[in-house]
Amino acid sequence: MRKLVHLYFVIVVFCGNIAAQEKIISSRPLPIMAWSGIPASENNIDRFLELKEMGININLCNYSNVDEMQKGLDLAEKTGIKMVTSCPELKSDPENTVKRFMHHPALAGYFLRDEPVHKDFTELGDWVRKIEATDSLHFCFVNLIASINLTQTEALGTKSYAEYVSTFAKEVPSKLLSFDFYPILTAGIHENWYHGLEVFSAEALKLGKPMWAFALASSYNELHPIPTIPALRLQQYSNLAYGAQGLEYWSYWMSQGLRSSPIDLNGKRTVVYDRIKEVNKEIQSLAGVFIGSKVISVRHTGLIIPKGTTRLTTLPSAIKVFETEGTGALVSILENGDNTFFVVVNRDLERSMPLTILGDESLKRVLKDGSIVKAALYSNSTEIESGDIVVYMFPTKK
Repeated sequence: MRKLVHLYFVIVVFCGNIAAQEKIISSRPLPIMAWSGIPASENNIDRFLELKEMGININLCNYSNVDEMQKGLDLAEKTGIKMVTSCPELKSDPENTVKRFMHHPALAGYFLRDEPVHKDFTELGDWVRKIEATDSLHFCFVNLIASINLTQTEALGTKSYAEYVSTFAKEVPSKLLSFDFYPILTAGIHENWYHGLEVFSAEALKLGKPMWAFALASSYNELHPIPTIPALRLQQYSNLAYGAQGLEYWSYWMSQGLRSSPIDLNGKRTVVYDRIKEVNKEIQSLAGVFIGSKVISVRHTGLIIPKGTTRLTTLPSAIKVFETEGTGALVSILENGDNTFFVVVNRDLERSMPLTILGDESLKRVLKDGSIVKAALYSNSTEIESGDIVVYMFPTKK
């Protein structure tokens, strides 16, 4: 009898542990790309493994010829990394170059151009069509200019930034939309950052194209501090809250003129390497929240909300009370299949943000390791660390 009681106890505990270990599931990892990745001169298996260890699964690198590009792709395949890559022959002989690489298992896409203006779109569109005539499965990658100024865009060749994005999409048949914005300054957060995210996210949603966005992995002048964990979190979690389906870091490998990068001029890791590694691990644990999600709304709280954004005034029915203190929060509602997620990001880079939340019985909390627990297990009053995130979930209304 004593043995049966003991067995029953073990079964109960085991089943309880299974229930406690429910986690958010993702069908695939979130794409995380390193710009200015491993240089051709450092093309070896250890460097690719080092990149992978930092939590990067796509390496962006330009090569001087097709043979160097072949070597990079082969090394990437051995380490489970994908490549967005290019070489001069991709432009001079796109058909034969694409035929050579289109079936390579490590190929994610072809890199074409960074930060074009309107006058470049016709040439880029022709180039994409030449590539896609041979390979329509892999994407052609073009990164757009930052949305720093949304109206005075004469240099871009359009009347507004929204027109710049929409015109690009009309003239260049790209499968996704990417843009850069490095908002973390020594003086604070750039005042136009969230407005730029609003516009770019809205255009991507209207066009039905996935959005990719950046965090600054380096310090390229005195205006930009060396990235901290709160700064990295704030950038990438804000990108995800606005619907990003791919994340990027610039720059992975340090070059002359930069003040810092994850890998320095001597090929050694810096403190930024480990900071990005930590943030990437968190992000992938939450990938099931964001991959394939649809942005229902993005709102902000606080006494003063960022320029160009909208104040949070209504709550989903599963949440009865929600209040924040301090600077305020970014609040995103994302629908992802059977689940809807209530994503809260602390906009303050210096201080934790107290918040109060009370929901109905359906409300659950997604922890940073991806575990799912009942929200009622936690106090209604909590706080989010600087630049950090908290995620709640409830069933999607049918």
